[in-house]
Amino acid sequence: MSSDIRKEVILERLDRDQRVSVLELSAEFGVSGETIRRDLKDLEAEGAVRRIHGGAVPAGRTADTPITERITFNALEKDEVAVLARELISDDCAIFLDTGTTTLSLARRLLGFKKLRLYTNSLMIAQAACQHFGVKVQVTPGNLRPIEQDLVGYDTISYIQQFHFDFVFMGTAAINADYGFMDFEEDEARIRQVLLKQTARGIMLADHSKFDKTGNVITAPFARVHTLVTNRRPPTNILAAAKRGELEIAHG
Repeated sequence: MSSDIRKEVILERLDRDQRVSVLELSAEFGVSGETIRRDLKDLEAEGAVRRIHGGAVPAGRTADTPITERITFNALEKDEVAVLARELISDDCAIFLDTGTTTLSLARRLLGFKKLRLYTNSLMIAQAACQHFGVKVQVTPGNLRPIEQDLVGYDTISYIQQFHFDFVFMGTAAINADYGFMDFEEDEARIRQVLLKQTARGIMLADHSKFDKTGNVITAPFARVHTLVTNRRPPTNILAAAKRGELEIAHG
C-alpha cells in the first residue's frame, strides 16, 4: 500500500473516530510504527492532523490542548452550565469536582456557602474554590499532569475510595448516543468511573459542543450517571438514549 493511500485511510479513520493510534495503524497496514509516524508527520505538515503521544487527532480538535487554553473555548456556555449546576448544591455537604473547564467555572461560582466541603484532583479548581470563605478545600494526592494541572493515578483513586460524596460533578470530552459519556484519556476516565461508585448522585457538566462527539474511552453509559447539566436541549438521538438510560437532563 502506497503512502498516499495510507494517508487517505488515516484521514477516513480520523473523521470517523476522532483519533488514530500508531500501534493500531501499523498493525492494520503491516508496516512499521516509524512508517506511520512519517505519514502522520506529513499530514501534520499539510495541516490535516495534529500529532499527539502515540497517534494523532484532527487538526482542529481541542483535546490534549492545555487547560489554560481551553478555558476560553465556549466560556459563556460553560458559565451557563455552572449557574445551573450551582443550584443543585446544598450547604453543609461534601462534593467532588474533577478536572475540567466547566467544573472550573462551577468552582468560581461557589459563593454564599457557609460549610461546604469540596474535594478535587484539580489544582486550578482548588485555587478557585478556596477564594470562597465558606468552602473548605481538600486536594487529592497523585501524579501531576502539567497539561491539565491535575493529579491522577493510583494514589488519587485510593484516596477517593475512602469517601462518600453527596454530589460528584464531572466533565466529559464527548456525549455519544451509542456509547454514553466518553473521554480521550484513560486516567481521567478511570477517576470518573471510581467517583461514580462513591456517590448517589453523579452529575456530568457539558456544554452543547460535546453532543454527538466520540472519544476513545467509554467512561460511563447514560444509565450510570444521575444528571447531565448542559446549556442547550440535546439532539433527539441523545434525548432518546438518555431516556432509555433514565438519565435526568437539566438544560438552559
